[in-house]
Amino acid sequence: MNNVRKRAGITAGVVLAGIGLAFPAVAFAEDHSKPATTAEARPHAGKGAELREEHRKELAEALAKDLGVPVDKVTGSLEKFRAAQGEKRREERKDRKDRKDERAGERPDAAALQKKLADRLDQAVKDGKLTRAQADAVIAAAKAGVLPGPGGGPHHQER
Repeated sequence: MNNVRKRAGITAGVVLAGIGLAFPAVAFAEDHSKPATTAEARPHAGKGAELREEHRKELAEALAKDLGVPVDKVTGSLEKFRAAQGEKRREERKDRKDRKDERAGERPDAAALQKKLADRLDQAVKDGKLTRAQADAVIAAAKAGVLPGPGGGPHHQER
C-alpha cells in the first residue's frame, strides 16, 4: 500500500512538473496554421479552453504511460471524474442555496427578540443574578439600539 502511494505521489509530481514545463512551451510554440481540435469542437471557446484541453491530453498521456494502460481508458476515466465533480459542485451549490432560503424564513423580527430578551432578564431577576434596575437598563439599551445584533445596534434603528 505504501509503495502504491509513493508511486502515485511521484507520478503526480512528474505530471505537474511536465505540465509546468510544457505550459510556456505550448504558449510560445503554438501553430496558427490550422485550428485546434478544441476550437473546432467548440467554436465559442477561447484560448484558455484550448490550453486546458492540451494540458488534459498531456496529463492523460503521462498517466497512461506511467500506469501502463491505454490513453483512451485514462481519458475516459478523467472525464467521468470531472463530470462527477461538476455534479457534486452543482449539488453543493443547490444545498447551500436551500439552507440559505430556509434560514431567511426563520429570522424573528426585532420585537420578538426584545420580548425574548425581556423574558430572560426577568428570569435573571427572579434568580437573583440581576437587580430590576439592571434588567431595566439592559432593556432600555436594547430598545434604544445600543446593543449589537439583530434588533439592536445602530444599523437596526428605525429611520
